[in-house]
Amino acid sequence: MDSGGNISKATSVGNYLNLYLGQNQGVRLGDSIVVSRKAHARMPEKVVKGQIKILINKDAGKTYLDFVDLDQVVHIDVYHKDGEIDPRDVAKSIFWALDDHLLEEEPQLKYAEDERFKIVADYANKIYLTTNGGKGLLYDLFQEKVSPYSEGEEGFDHVHVLARFNRDEYALIYIISEAVEAAILASDVKLAKVRNISHGREKKQEENFAGNMKLPWKKFKGQMASQLSDKENVNELIMKLAEKFGGVEEIEDWMDCYSTNIFKRKGVEYQKKKWGDVEHYVEQLEELGIIEPGLTGRKLSKRGIFLQDYIIKHKIELETEIRRNMRKVPGGGANRFRKFGKSESKSSQMEFTNYNRTVNNSEKSWSGNLAVPETVIQAKKNNFLRGDKHFTLQKEDLHFYDKKTYVPIDICLLIDASGSMAGEKRQAACFLAEHLLLSGKEKIAVVTFQEHSSQVVVPFTRNQKVLSKGLATINPAGLTPLASGIMTALKLIQSNRLRNPLLVLITDGIPNTPLWTMDAKADAITAAAQIKDTKIRFICIGIESNRIYLEKLSNKAGGSLYLVDDLNKENLINIVRHEKKTMSHSEMPN
Repeated sequence: MDSGGNISKATSVGNYLNLYLGQNQGVRLGDSIVVSRKAHARMPEKVVKGQIKILINKDAGKTYLDFVDLDQVVHIDVYHKDGEIDPRDVAKSIFWALDDHLLEEEPQLKYAEDERFKIVADYANKIYLTTNGGKGLLYDLFQEKVSPYSEGEEGFDHVHVLARFNRDEYALIYIISEAVEAAILASDVKLAKVRNISHGREKKQEENFAGNMKLPWKKFKGQMASQLSDKENVNELIMKLAEKFGGVEEIEDWMDCYSTNIFKRKGVEYQKKKWGDVEHYVEQLEELGIIEPGLTGRKLSKRGIFLQDYIIKHKIELETEIRRNMRKVPGGGANRFRKFGKSESKSSQMEFTNYNRTVNNSEKSWSGNLAVPETVIQAKKNNFLRGDKHFTLQKEDLHFYDKKTYVPIDICLLIDASGSMAGEKRQAACFLAEHLLLSGKEKIAVVTFQEHSSQVVVPFTRNQKVLSKGLATINPAGLTPLASGIMTALKLIQSNRLRNPLLVLITDGIPNTPLWTMDAKADAITAAAQIKDTKIRFICIGIESNRIYLEKLSNKAGGSLYLVDDLNKENLINIVRHEKKTMSHSEMPN
C-alpha cells in the first residue's frame, strides 16, 4: 500500500468516525472491528450469532476507566477466534504502526528520531489495551511491563483497546485497528466475524443496597430473617449514603430536598450540581419506604422523617464512623496520572521524641530525654555483671528515648468552583480535603474561585467540623477567575505561620475571567509567577486537554503539573500522596 493512499484512507475513516461517533453510534470497520465511545456487549450466540450491541447509555471511559467526564475515550474491539494473544506483541505492532504513519505524514521527521519517538510515546500513554494474555498502558506494554488478565474481564475473545483521543485524532483509529489485526494474525489466531451491530440501552448495574438492608419495618418475603438492632440497621444505611454525599450535614441537606415542607425542597438541578446523579439513591430509598410519591412530587415518608430524627440524635456517633471510613478510602490502585516539571524547593523536617523506643548509647551526651525506668533496669543488670557492691550509675547504663523526624506539610487546596466542576468533580475535591485532614497531622485550608472572584471557604484548620461546614458552601457555577484564586490563596498562606506549605490547584478548565487586564490567561500566568518568589510549593492537577496552558502556568509558578484523565477522588488522593512523599525526600540539609 502506498503511503499517500494509507494517509488518505486513514483520513477518510477518521471523518466517517467523526460523523457517527458524534451521534453516539458505533460502527463496524471491516469484518472484525467495532468502534464507538460506548461499552459493547456480545449478544447471546443462541439469539444472534456474531452480533455486538452498542450500549448507548454506558460511556466507555466511565465504564472501563472510572472517568467522570463523558466522551473522552474511543473504544475499539477487534474480535478473534480461540487462541492466546500476547499484549506486548499488540503494543509493539501499534507503536511501530503509529511511528510509520507519522513518517508518512511528516517525512522530515525521519531525521528527528527523538522528536518522533516523543510524539508516538505521547500517543502510547493515551492507549490502554487488554487481551487474554494481559493488559496495561500501551507505553508500559511496549517496555515489557504487563499486568495479568483476570477471568471475566474484557479481552477474552477480542483485543480490547481504549484510546483517549479527541476528534482530530480519529484517523489514528484506522492505523491502530490494522495494527491489531496484523498482530492477531501473526499470533496464528484467526479473526472472528462480526455479522451485525445494534444499539440499545443497558439497565444500570448500580448496587441495589436496598435489597440487602434489614430495616426494622421491612418485610422479607418467604423467610423469617433475624433482624439486627434498629441502631445497626439504620447506621448501615447512613454509611451507604455517606459514600455518595459525604458527611452527616451533606446527607441532611440532601434529605431536605425531599422535605414534607415544599418550601425547603430543592430540585434535581441543584442536586446534580452539588452531588452529581442521585436518581439511583432516590430509587433505593423509595424501595426502602423512606421516600414516597406525593401530589407535589417525591417526599419523605414517616420512615424518612424517622431517619432524619435519628441522624440528628446520633450525629456525633455517625460522624465518628464516617471519619473512620474516610481515613481508609479510597486511594490505592494504579496511578493514572502523568507528572511534568519538578519543584526545586526544599522541605524542612521536624524532630520529636519517640517514647515507644529507647536506645542504649554510651557515646550519647546527657540530654533531657533520658529514659529513667530503662536506665535503672540496665544499671541493675550491669551492677550485677560488674560485681558492684552498691547501686551505681555509669554512662554505659544510660538509655535515651529515640528521636523521630518527619516533614510536616500544611496544604491549601485551590479548587475551581466554576460550572463545569459541578457534581462528581466537586464531590471528589471535597472528599480529598476531608481525607487529608483525617489521615494526616497538618492543617488544611480551602480557597475556591468562580464567577468573577475567589474566597476562603475554609481557613487553615485541624477542626473537621470547620472544614465540613466550609465545604458545604461550595456551589459550582459560572466562570473561571484563576488569577483571583491564586492571589487569594497566596495571601492566605503568607498570613499564616505554616510548615512546608503546599498549594494544590485543582481545575478542569483554563481561566476565562481576568483580574488586572483583559487577558484572563495572561493574568493567571502573572499571578503564578508570584508563587515562584515564595517558599510555597505548588502543584496543579488538571486534565489532558488543557496540558499546554497548564504546563506553562506550572512552570511559571516553579511547580509541577499532574495530568489526569479524570478528576475523581482516587486520582486526587494518589497525586497528593505522591507529592507529599516527594517532599518528604527533599529535606533541607542539616
